[in-house]
Amino acid sequence: MDAHLNTAMEALEHYSISCKSVDFIAQSGNTIYKVTDLDNNSYSLRLHISKGDALEKIWSKREVLQSEMVWLEALTLETDVTLPSPCKNIRGEFITEVNHTHCTLLRWVAGEQKPFIPTIEDAGTIGELIGKLHKQASNWSIPAAFERPAFDGSRILQALNTLKERANAGLLDAGDTELLLHAGERVIHMMDSMERTASNWGMIHADLIPSNLVFDGEEVRPIDFGACGFGYYLVDLGWTFSYIHPSFREQLLQSYSKHHPLPDNYIKRLEGFFIAAQLETMNFWLGLPDSQEWLPEHIGKLASREIKAYLNNESFLFSGVPYWE
Repeated sequence: MDAHLNTAMEALEHYSISCKSVDFIAQSGNTIYKVTDLDNNSYSLRLHISKGDALEKIWSKREVLQSEMVWLEALTLETDVTLPSPCKNIRGEFITEVNHTHCTLLRWVAGEQKPFIPTIEDAGTIGELIGKLHKQASNWSIPAAFERPAFDGSRILQALNTLKERANAGLLDAGDTELLLHAGERVIHMMDSMERTASNWGMIHADLIPSNLVFDGEEVRPIDFGACGFGYYLVDLGWTFSYIHPSFREQLLQSYSKHHPLPDNYIKRLEGFFIAAQLETMNFWLGLPDSQEWLPEHIGKLASREIKAYLNNESFLFSGVPYWE
């Protein structure tokens, strides 16, 4: 960790801030430090070094990082959402390279994290936030040389292949896995058949889960745009619904639609994107060293609840039991 701290300190020399403290926060996809200056302003310094193989190489590519910062700047200027706005270095650049490492600096976003969304009021606030992000994205002209990954059917297919490998090795229940594979194939067909328009496809956060939402009073603030990319706007809602109680979801959608319209057949499609989010996150979970201890049980619950309903054409978006109950 000392080597990373030395890189962090050297990177900070390229910014017009006088540091009072530099504190290590975490290392996963990136190595993150909280920086506080003499005026008690706080920043998030990211060294784009992942822990082991936690991150695909594309996410630390200079052009991809530059594009993330460009969108964050546009969101800062064009919305009233409090988010990690990017800071330029003394050369007027978003990316600082130190010791062959790309570094970026963002304004720190203060607030309280919640393990799940506990109230219908919180769900409504989150709906408004997502609606504002999608409204900006749908009206934003993508700049030249803008490069971010796309969240399409190919990512679901990757997850399905991993599930097959685990099931063939006897690590997952064959019956549960078969249901997930059928559901995944249906989701891929749905995504491939959807026409991409300015109202349904654009830049999305792609990871709007409780750990990336912080609350300050009645305001909810998004953080960690590191996974942002192109996708259907319903992808964001599908991810978030994984952590929203079914009885709160209608309120979230009502609040969302104040800022960005929902398609006519949004319930059926959202159920598909909920399944897509579950499958894609499994691709990450299956790589965790302790996943075999708890993931088979989670997959069993999912297969017997939402997956089964989805394959039987039974609506589940506003009913059922969430995974944490």
